[in-house]
Parts: sequence; structure tokens; C-alpha cells
Amino acid sequence: MSSCNNICQRYRALMPKNCGRYSLGQKRCNECEIFIFWDGLFCPCCNKRLRLAPRTSKYKEKFLDVKLSKKELISNGM
Repeated sequence: MSSCNNICQRYRALMPKNCGRYSLGQKRCNECEIFIFWDGLFCPCCNKRLRLAPRTSKYKEKFLDVKLSKKELISNGM
């Protein structure tokens, strides 16, 4: 039984063409089964915890590489 109330459809995120979803700040709700743009840690629709990072090791590595490179750019003042 799904507790999705379709409120999350307002925040639905489009698939990016050249980089990962999590790198752009998109989050995934496993209950509603969509990626959304949302500032909080919980889905606005079903109040379940949102996933903030990929699950598979292949995509985790890519996500961490992008995250570290952004952090280096900020620390170098660019």
C-alpha cells in the first residue's frame, strides 16, 4: 500500500543530460518512486526519508568525485 498523495509531482525533477542527478541536488523518494527538487530531508508528500546519494558503488564513486572537485574549487577561491 502506497502512502503517496501525489503532492511530490509538483517537485518532480527532469533527467539531466550531462551529469548525475544527485550532483545537481536532486533527491529520490523510494516510496513515491521519483526524483524531486526539495530542500528538506523528508518527502513533502509521504514524509518518508529521501535518498541523498546513489546506492551502487559505481555511481557513488562518480558522485563523490564531483562532490570533492566542487569542494576543491570552493576552497581555492574560484
